[in-house]
Amino acid sequence: MIRNRIPPWEKVAVRFKVAVDVHTVVQASLKKQLRSLSQITWMSWDDAANYLLAEKLDPATALAYANKSIENEDRYDNEITKSRILLTLGRKDESAAAEKKALALANAFQIHTYARQLMSEKRRKEAFAIFNDNALKHPDQWFVCTGLARVYSAQGKFEDAAMEMKIALRAAPDSQKVYLDGLVKQLEAKQDINQ
Repeated sequence: MIRNRIPPWEKVAVRFKVAVDVHTVVQASLKKQLRSLSQITWMSWDDAANYLLAEKLDPATALAYANKSIENEDRYDNEITKSRILLTLGRKDESAAAEKKALALANAFQIHTYARQLMSEKRRKEAFAIFNDNALKHPDQWFVCTGLARVYSAQGKFEDAAMEMKIALRAAPDSQKVYLDGLVKQLEAKQDINQ
């Protein structure tokens, strides 16, 4: 009896490597997309600039995309993108000017969110200055009080921080109350909420 020495094909495995240069593919796709109707919106250019920035690719092109976005519609979003790109390029004075312009265009929540982002980047001094400025401009917003509470907490002024957080807690939407109540308890225990 002769046995078939060829294995059945469903049991044969062949290894091979597939590699794709994702960044090259995406950059080519961006260029193609930005030639279509999406080129007339600020958001498409800003998204493209943010992709290049996040992936640390071609900051000069990212800046050109941010400028095109601003040309289409000058907004907080694209000015902040431009500021971040300029900072990446080492152009600190221009970055600061773009940041200042962005914050002038921003609403209270955008300002607050930007300050929180700065805190996550360990840029506390800048974040605290923005929280304080936001409180002067928009004292009626509950989340602005949480920003002030963060400033006071960092300074060791736990009673003031707890007071601000309680104001925020009273005005906040129900979805935020449990979180804010936990922060109040931390502040009452004299624990810095910025850790």
